[in-house]
Amino acid sequence: MILGLQLIAIIFALIMIYLAYVHYSRGELNGLEILSWMTIWILTIVIVIFPDLLRTFTQTFSISRVFDMMVVGGFIVTITLIYLAYVKTNRIENTLEKLIRTEALAKMNLPERKLRKNVQKKKGHTA
Repeated sequence: MILGLQLIAIIFALIMIYLAYVHYSRGELNGLEILSWMTIWILTIVIVIFPDLLRTFTQTFSISRVFDMMVVGGFIVTITLIYLAYVKTNRIENTLEKLIRTEALAKMNLPERKLRKNVQKKKGHTA
């Protein structure tokens, strides 16, 4: 029998599957990302419906309660996602910095710089 909390978790997972599909259809997620998110949310639904499946894993790893294993697993997943977000943010930051630097250097070589050179030459001749 499905309890109220299980029903809420299933509804949440279904909403997340829908949102993942929407982002995929907009082109914001690639094929590997949508596959990963679908797998995560479908596994979540299976675990919520059949929580006894995790008892085998808890006994294998000598964890006393299923909840403890889920908390540890949640920490592992959270830390991994934070690390990946950090790496991606640094990569974007470095790319943006290089883009801005090349854009600024390109603007320095525009006619304004040539105009300044001409003004400096004229000042040198008149002095």
